Amino acid sequence: MNLLGDIRSHLAAVASDPAGNALDPRLLEKFDRQVTESISETDRDILVHQLAELLPTLQQDRTSATTLVEILIRPASYTFDRVLDIDPPVDFAAGLKAFFPSINLVTLSLLEKAKFKSSDAGIIAGKPEIVAALIELWLSTPNTDVASKAHSVLLGLLAAGERPKEAATTTSQDYPEHYYEPSLMWRRVFRDKDIYDSIFRVCSLVGAGQDGQLGKRDKTVAQARLLDLLVKIDCESIRRPQIAEVESRYGVKDGLMEFAALKMVDYKDDVLMHMTLIDFFADLLKPGHSMIQTRDLASYQLSSRSHEDLDLRGTHNRILSYYLDPTKHSSLDSTYLYGRSANYLATYCSYHPAHFLSSQPVVDSTVARLLEVLGKMTPGQWAQGPTPKHDLHVLASVPRQALLPTPTSASPLFLLTARPANEDVFQTLATVFQGPKDNHSTENHLNPAAEAQQRSAARALYWLYLDQYPTLWQDVVKAAETVALKNAALAAIALINAIVNASWSPLPSHPDPNLIQGPHALPTEQQLRTKCHASQDLPPSGLLAILSPPALETILPYLLRPAQTFSNLVGGGKGDVESAAYRVAAAKYDVLRSLKSRLQEYVQETGQLQEVVAVVDKRLAMGPMGSASEVGGRVGTLEL
Repeated sequence: MNLLGDIRSHLAAVASDPAGNALDPRLLEKFDRQVTESISETDRDILVHQLAELLPTLQQDRTSATTLVEILIRPASYTFDRVLDIDPPVDFAAGLKAFFPSINLVTLSLLEKAKFKSSDAGIIAGKPEIVAALIELWLSTPNTDVASKAHSVLLGLLAAGERPKEAATTTSQDYPEHYYEPSLMWRRVFRDKDIYDSIFRVCSLVGAGQDGQLGKRDKTVAQARLLDLLVKIDCESIRRPQIAEVESRYGVKDGLMEFAALKMVDYKDDVLMHMTLIDFFADLLKPGHSMIQTRDLASYQLSSRSHEDLDLRGTHNRILSYYLDPTKHSSLDSTYLYGRSANYLATYCSYHPAHFLSSQPVVDSTVARLLEVLGKMTPGQWAQGPTPKHDLHVLASVPRQALLPTPTSASPLFLLTARPANEDVFQTLATVFQGPKDNHSTENHLNPAAEAQQRSAARALYWLYLDQYPTLWQDVVKAAETVALKNAALAAIALINAIVNASWSPLPSHPDPNLIQGPHALPTEQQLRTKCHASQDLPPSGLLAILSPPALETILPYLLRPAQTFSNLVGGGKGDVESAAYRVAAAKYDVLRSLKSRLQEYVQETGQLQEVVAVVDKRLAMGPMGSASEVGGRVGTLEL
């Protein structure tokens, strides 16, 4: 008998005597590996029906059976209509309430089939007992796999509402991006009093551990799950009242978002949930964080009513204070929240630079904090660590205008040096000097004028830094050739690449009243020349900066040299060392290809530098390692 016949006979035998006949997990696993992708749809339905009839009667571990069901229904061709045709009918509510994670998971997989059509999601919305069980399971289950699956199913069902055809676009995510229309499922979750109240009840710390409620620990887990969902469905509907009777019971007036963001978490006594809450606020700062796009909120802005409200209540400044003024807080809070606060500040700067620059006290405090932390670093700490990663993240995210030196303040950027070699320093310098990247940058939401100012500031910072550290490129090349420190070498090469591909704009020829004024005003071109002690105009692009002193004497010869190898070492240099050498060589080769691309663009525009293109082409033809007759260059060594 074939394997399909074997499995059907085996399931029938177990169903006839569940107490006497046990499932054969090996047979089910063998069938899964060999047959499930090739069986006919009719046989697929027969097996699903057999398993559905068997599962309620099984008196052993159901995991192998439920796993087979999930595999059988996985194809997209297995629609929700076929789920509804299963005999006996699927009892979704019972499956969601079961104490066995395997039953929960298979029920969720069946329920998930309804998320692909609004009419199917509407069927589920019409059964409040199923929606209530789904919410309860998602928030309350101790099993993380079940909670994650329930989250995905709930999110999909909420997203399955009707939407105008002209707004129907797809994204790379699991769900369509759409303009929110209150679907039946949405109304069931947020406008059904009992279900809406259950979200507040499970997540509220009031009565924790009493009258059948979850304990405090489990409630904080539920709170984290709610925050994770709200970021993804953030829209006006959850920021305004839905059912006043329910909301007033929990001390809020403006809906579920107010409850979750401002009332739910006991952040003073629960540092872990405080970390989660800060991450939640950081996510809210990112445009496009929500899969829901309402007609009156096409993208989230810091000046929206919701964040204005949070700002008025001190939330924004309180979060920032854990980074900007950690001495105000307990040592426990400072230890755990400093990094979270720094990430929040970095996110704020990246996505809302104009708002940041308009808040002069915050700008001053940020610069002062960076100066304090980076000013305490010694060469030994930069060489051996640990490095202040959180502070470097902030430095790389601050609008570049704020990093320009002022008459009353130095630039914290100038506290970073290329020697001793440090991976994090090179990465930070690369981010700042390159300027806003094209297309896929976190900064590509900037308006053209603000983006141009960022590009101009990046160029000014590069030349000002080079005036402070004229040996920058010598130090960078030395680090790039020190293959023993692979990560630092790769970061040094990435810094070269950042300048080659820098997105710079010219500075104004005279003070422009339309640009940002005050301490963060851009210098004019003449002012920059004066500050850099330059006798002639400074190169306007990253390409020309690389082909001009002091980079010219160092960077181009380095890029054109054959890569280093360890072939002259005893044993032939095999293993990790040789692998590191090749990775460094490949990264260097990629920079050379970028240089050629930029050079070709320049040649097309000006007709100049064809001879440099020819030299670069000749080196590229040799491959990453270079000419075989010239290999074996000096291997970089560590200075002890």
